[in-house]
Amino acid sequence: MENLNWFQKRLVKNVVRKMLNRSDEDVEQEIYIRLWQKFPTYREQEKLGAWIRVVAENFCKDYLKSKSQKLLNASVDEESAGLENVSAPDNPEREWLLKCRRKLILNAVDELPKDMRKAIVLVEFEGLNYDDAAKRLKINVGTLKSRLHNAKAKLHEKLAYLEL
Repeated sequence: MENLNWFQKRLVKNVVRKMLNRSDEDVEQEIYIRLWQKFPTYREQEKLGAWIRVVAENFCKDYLKSKSQKLLNASVDEESAGLENVSAPDNPEREWLLKCRRKLILNAVDELPKDMRKAIVLVEFEGLNYDDAAKRLKINVGTLKSRLHNAKAKLHEKLAYLEL
C-alpha cells in the first residue's frame, strides 16, 4: 500500500477523534496497520477516502467494544449494578468508557424517527408508565407499545456492537 497522504492521515485522525472523543496515536497506528492488511480488499472503483473512513470507523467500533467488554467482564457485581448506578471515580478509563457508551446510546436515540424518539424518551428516560406516556402523546396504548417495540428494535440493531 502506498504511503497515506496528509489528507488521508487527517481523515484517520478525525475518525478516531469523533469515535473515541479524544485523540489517540496508538489507535491511529493500529488503523494504519489494519489499512495495510485490508488493502487487498480495496476495489479501485471505490473512493479511497470513503474506504479508509469505513475501515477506521469499524476499527474504532471494535476497539470500543473490546474495551467495554473487558471492563464489563472485570466484575460480575458491577455488571449487575446497571449503567446509571456505576460510579467509577477511581477508574478514569472506565468512567470515560461509560460516558462514551451513554453518548453513543443518546446519539442513536436522537437518530430515531420523531414518533419513536418521543415514545422512548417518555417511557425509558422520564419513567412514565404506558398510560401516561400515551396520554401525553395523544395516542392509544397499543400504538405506544408498537412505537416502543420498533424503536427498541432499531436501537438494538444500531447498538448491537455495544452488547447492551
